[in-house]
Amino acid sequence: MIIDIFNEILWPQFTQLNHVRNLPLNEQVTLYNQYLTELNHQRQCYLQQIDWLKCHKGARPKLRNIGVLLQEDLFDLEQEDGSKIYITGYA
Repeated sequence: MIIDIFNEILWPQFTQLNHVRNLPLNEQVTLYNQYLTELNHQRQCYLQQIDWLKCHKGARPKLRNIGVLLQEDLFDLEQEDGSKIYITGYA
């Protein structure tokens, strides 16, 4: 899969991709997390101007699916350092 590091695919659009839309939710989440991990890796390579071959030769961290967190819209998640992540939804 070719990744455009400048135009991230958001969750609502990702779930509508042909190879994703008919999968169970947990598999969609796993694929999206893998996509985000690879996107972040590609962006780091670009931002740090790492030699393309060196950057793509090494092993990437393996992603583990440990479950899904369901949260109501407009609620927050508090992190260990006290900062918060606010959950917003799409209409």
